[in-house]
Amino acid sequence: MRVADLLTEHSLQLRLETPTGPDRLSQEIVRCAPTEHLDPTPFLDANVLLLTSGIGMNFSEESIWDGYVERLTRVPVAALAFAVGAAHDSLPKGLITACTAHDLPLLEVPTTVPLLKIDQHVEGMLQAERIALLDRGWLLADECARLASQGAEISTLLAAMYAALELPIAVYDAFDSLIAQYPETVTWRTGAARASQPDTVTVPLPMGLSNSCQLAVRLYGSSAEVEALLAPVTSILALQLNRSVVVDASSHQDMLRFVNRCVAWSESTRSDVANAFHELGLSRRAETTLLVADMSGEHAAAAWKLRVALHDTFHDVRVAELDEQLIALAQFPREEFSEVSKRLLGIEPVLPLVLRGPARTIDELRIALVHALNLIRHVSAPVLAPVLGLSAVVAAAAGRGARESAERFLAPLLEHDEHRATELLPTLRTWLRNDAQPSRTCEELYIHRNSLSYRLRRIEELLGISLDTLDGRATCLMALRLVEIEPY
Repeated sequence: MRVADLLTEHSLQLRLETPTGPDRLSQEIVRCAPTEHLDPTPFLDANVLLLTSGIGMNFSEESIWDGYVERLTRVPVAALAFAVGAAHDSLPKGLITACTAHDLPLLEVPTTVPLLKIDQHVEGMLQAERIALLDRGWLLADECARLASQGAEISTLLAAMYAALELPIAVYDAFDSLIAQYPETVTWRTGAARASQPDTVTVPLPMGLSNSCQLAVRLYGSSAEVEALLAPVTSILALQLNRSVVVDASSHQDMLRFVNRCVAWSESTRSDVANAFHELGLSRRAETTLLVADMSGEHAAAAWKLRVALHDTFHDVRVAELDEQLIALAQFPREEFSEVSKRLLGIEPVLPLVLRGPARTIDELRIALVHALNLIRHVSAPVLAPVLGLSAVVAAAAGRGARESAERFLAPLLEHDEHRATELLPTLRTWLRNDAQPSRTCEELYIHRNSLSYRLRRIEELLGISLDTLDGRATCLMALRLVEIEPY
């Protein structure tokens, strides 16, 4: 209810005695405050309608009236309704002057209208508005529940909420990282800078978590109406977030079993991997996109945003966090893979993330997963993995006697380094890591180029191969990868 609404109510017969503008008259009234205190400000809330008959205010000095009004505007009160007849035959001139000077709407209450009637009218109107607001809130919650039941994304729910509020809206996770927003054109602050974001009301989402997500609304007025309107729909949004991103214990165990079977080449057969994939509830006939992201340290803040993006991008998603890594399998994209990859790779520019897809068979998916788990340890930004990676091929061969052969192949270098305190094996590893470029290798090892040439010739003699050929270099690289491969 606004101050202007009182003037349009003919039964109250109120008259505005100050030249107040439309902006001031549009001020919302929160309740009535009947009082005859000379200084009621310690007992007043902001934006109340002060009702008084001026009993005990039998002074004529304008400075006293000015001080009285000045204290009211400091609260501030929405308006002052002054009843004539009981203590004053007419409005005091000093009061009119003071209200005009401080831009406080002054309403004259005629003798025929008791202040109780104004109080009852305002309370009745406020109650009606609260009921109407509650109805709007439940209608919004019902609409969002209907959308959620049809599998709508978080962004769709935010769009529905924006249509009801006509205010920009966003969802943050517990780390103050932005998960989703509507519309996309609005800029929202994240991290520590979010605390200084002006004109924003934040509502915690009831998610049953110690650190839950929060709904943020950019305000252009009072927050009371927005908070009341959002109260019912926050539960719908929280449930949708949980449905989209929280993996229960059984699904987590299924993902763990699938990953372990994929990387255990010597222990798990193709049938074991296929059965684990089937237990995830995914389709064996559909192409599967794979995503692996590093969630350690500060990267944990991107977890919710990444999970929501996956569910917004694919119809069927399985997500789990294992050893500070988020691993996701997704099927049935909502758009072309080029657009999918553009969105997922653009979530966080410094997030170590490997996207690989789509794999057409279980065997291809297994190779892709092993490659992604190796590649994630070497990237510092989102990357699109190649269709085939050396680490995956090496892992696939490790269970078929190749590791033992690689250890025997490199054994002469190990024995030479142990008995003669040389560094032939580290030199070979560094040389291959630097793409067989002498200058970069010497710079990393802090040795002269002649020393590098001597070491490489000695390596060739001990291994019985030529490092000048691609076959010789590839053999050494494969052997090193096989010996150093990690048991995930």
